[in-house]
Amino acid sequence: MDLLLDIDNIDYKKTALNVQGFLDHKLPHILRLANENPASLKSPVISDMPINHDGSNHNEDKIVKYIAAKNLINGVAKAFQSCSKTSFQILKSKYIDNLQDWQVEQLMYCSHSTYFKLRDKAYNEFADCFELQNGCKDLHVYK
Repeated sequence: MDLLLDIDNIDYKKTALNVQGFLDHKLPHILRLANENPASLKSPVISDMPINHDGSNHNEDKIVKYIAAKNLINGVAKAFQSCSKTSFQILKSKYIDNLQDWQVEQLMYCSHSTYFKLRDKAYNEFADCFELQNGCKDLHVYK
């Protein structure tokens, strides 16, 4: 695996759209599965709870799904915190504080076009950090 070749082949616009889709549509579902709210994304919880699953018990399936959802939430929280200060502020404002883009734009005192460039950069930073978390997949889109 050639890391530099992978980095050169990232489609940053499509990666930003993929991350936005994940955070806008999949994350709320994951939060519901774990009985959490967006505030839980502020601080990850470390869990070394072992998972042993043979697929034969319906209650066990629910527990495994719950633990997987909790692990993904922790991965999202750690990825948010691993981003640069500006990117973290954008992601926190949108996905923890539930602000709209125009509200985040005003909060950051930047122009419309500058905000959207910074937002896409934040999405790409999130993808970089998220894939390194335990149990989290690569959200990058490659050329």
